[in-house]
Amino acid sequence: HPDVEFLCKDNKKKQYTMEDIKYNVKSSSWHGKNLMKSYVNETGETVTLCSDSIRAWFGWPHYKTWLESPQDNGVSDNNYQGGFGDMYCYRLAETYLLRAEAKYYLGDPTAVDDVNILRKRAHCSQLYDKVDIDDIADERARELYLEEWRFTELNRISYCLALSGKPDKTGTVYDKDKLYENSFWWHRICDYNNYYNKNPEVQIKGRKYTMGKHNYNWPIPQTAIDANRNAKLYQNYGYDGYDASVDVWKTWEEAVADE
Repeated sequence: HPDVEFLCKDNKKKQYTMEDIKYNVKSSSWHGKNLMKSYVNETGETVTLCSDSIRAWFGWPHYKTWLESPQDNGVSDNNYQGGFGDMYCYRLAETYLLRAEAKYYLGDPTAVDDVNILRKRAHCSQLYDKVDIDDIADERARELYLEEWRFTELNRISYCLALSGKPDKTGTVYDKDKLYENSFWWHRICDYNNYYNKNPEVQIKGRKYTMGKHNYNWPIPQTAIDANRNAKLYQNYGYDGYDASVDVWKTWEEAVADE
């Protein structure tokens, strides 16, 4: 926003809040002051700048992934241009995490060594004595923030974990054929989010934040279902159009048989 700027210069700080942002309009009495979620105005009233703590007022880890593009900046039009820098597709840290995951599935206790290699490189003060799949998922979140596709990765881990027959940290073992009923992904949603399916229900501007077990799978687009004229395409469980009597295609040959 043209009226504020990020002035915190602490290069060692990796976690920021909205209160770290300062006003930069020199003519304003707020110039140089930090943002406050609420303040008392001239008449003594308490004014709340923002009630949406999910989408608009929240802390964030600071990673240098956003690159400025000064020549494209339209500050006067409130049209700040920039973009993500080159993003990693694959790097050594993830290979350690993938190997740790594979070792966990195989019951190999040296999985902890692969995770600790990353923590030592990051100068962490605490190392693991042993790791489970949740520890590895936690470390992926720390190491690969803004790099991995988190939903996709948790789904992948859910399927691999179910195939391995190994439990998560709660001791739960999952059925690979019924992940829409319960999955590692669902366990992470329930245990690690702060707005889905909470009591009292989180609601911002009339929007409810809910998630279901069946959301492990996304719905098949209706356009794709309609396009299959000679064979009915299976809709995923939990969505409109689901029909248990429709066979699930398991090979590409079945998928193209009606063409």
